[in-house]
Formats: sequence, structure tokens, C-alpha cells
Amino acid sequence: MAGSFSADLTNFIRHTGGNIDKAHRMAIVLVAQGVVMGSPVDTGRFRGNWQFGKVLPQGTLPTLDTSGAAAIARIAGQTVGVKAGGEVWVVNNLPYAGKLEYGYSQQAPSGMVRVTLSNLPAALENYVRGLQ
Repeated sequence: MAGSFSADLTNFIRHTGGNIDKAHRMAIVLVAQGVVMGSPVDTGRFRGNWQFGKVLPQGTLPTLDTSGAAAIARIAGQTVGVKAGGEVWVVNNLPYAGKLEYGYSQQAPSGMVRVTLSNLPAALENYVRGLQ
């Protein structure tokens, strides 16, 4: 059974050698994996449009990514050098993103962001277990 989120986060930081910046970057990547892989897939346009930024990303991307691998790799690469503290964004600016988040697709009836955030403590715990 999972402990409290703060205890999970404390263990997560401890297992990253006390490197809060590394822990922060890994948490961003786990969020990206959750939203990308939880996204419904038709053409791959929606999966390919997940974006990361230290400031709120604007616009959309011309990317088609049915597997989600390219979007996750792109976001993970953009986190290199990111320091803990302040805001970071993982967003999808396609005009139908809100509809998909709130049940428009049978592939993701509970959305992507809400599911990812509710699963984040367990994802952190699973990641830490993999480090042991």
C-alpha cells in the first residue's frame, strides 16, 4: 500500500542522491508519459502535440505520433538542465484537448491529465522501486 505523497516524494528525492533537480525532471517525465500514453489515438496528432515549457507553450505542432514515443522523448530532452522551483508546463494546445480531457473519447473517458495526476504518487513510488 502506498504511503503519503510527501513520504513517496521524500523517498524519490533520497533515491536520486538528494538531487532535487533530478527528481523534479523525472517527475516531469513521468507526467509526460502519463498524459501522452493516456491520450486517445486516431491519427497521432493529439499525442504528438503534448508540449513542455518553462513558460506556457503556445500554438500547436505539426507532429503525428501514434506511439507517443517521439513526444515523450522530445519532452524528456527539453527537461535537461531544468532546475526545481517555479512553474513548468506540460500542455496540449489543440482546440479539442478540453473535450478529450472531459470524456469525449471512449479511449480516454476519464481524461489524461486528471488520471495522470491521481496516479503520480504511485508512478513516483514505482520509479523509486526500480532504482533499488
